[in-house]
Amino acid sequence: MGALLSLKGVGKSYWRGDTEVRVLRDVTLDVQAGELTAVWGTRGSGKSTLLKLAARLETPDSGSVCFNGVDLASLTESQHARMLLEWIAWVRRMGPKSDLRMLDYVALPLLAEHGRRDAYARAKEAIERVGLSAQVRQRWGSLCDGERALIGIAHGIARAPRLLLVDDPTANLDVSERERVTELLHSLVDEQAIAVLMAVPDMPAAMRADQIFSLGGGRLGSASMPPAPPPAELERGKVIHLRGRQRLV
Repeated sequence: MGALLSLKGVGKSYWRGDTEVRVLRDVTLDVQAGELTAVWGTRGSGKSTLLKLAARLETPDSGSVCFNGVDLASLTESQHARMLLEWIAWVRRMGPKSDLRMLDYVALPLLAEHGRRDAYARAKEAIERVGLSAQVRQRWGSLCDGERALIGIAHGIARAPRLLLVDDPTANLDVSERERVTELLHSLVDEQAIAVLMAVPDMPAAMRADQIFSLGGGRLGSASMPPAPPPAELERGKVIHLRGRQRLV
């Protein structure tokens, strides 16, 4: 069976005035259904850009990004919108722009496709799934960082996606909160056979993933490599497998 998400030879640059900044260089990555894949690297290493490309929120300058065998570049805007609504969920830490109740925030993306009663039932179920049923009527401003991370995941899984893209879910969390978030992501992968691609700022936050990559100098490399050496010193596409499949040596 092919990868659910596949990036092949992806490159991406930005312009800062007259200077071209190459963020990603020839990145190749496969993400399978039923696996948690983590990419770690320092701030500014291109992790968020990688996730945006995976959702076609940005387009690569070179290479291809495919979801379930379909090149995202071939989709019309309406087809892309439908894919984001039904199959791919982007989990961000910023939360709602207004101070919504959490039940309203999680239900919001469901209202277009479901009746109000069904949308709110699904939202409540998602909030309960992340262990925050007591916070269902609280507002974003009253939540701690750990609760915000979990509500962000609830917002993503309420639509029952096949791919969950999670940007820095453990930032600013203490050890127990980090464990709670990562354990939740693992259980979603195991129970629902979804694919999770997670970007994190350090190696410890990635250690329990099925696949671990480092991102530095614009290239993906083995998790044991430092996050930002010169590009010539990285080997592209090396990966280790954990959780009983292979041991890191």
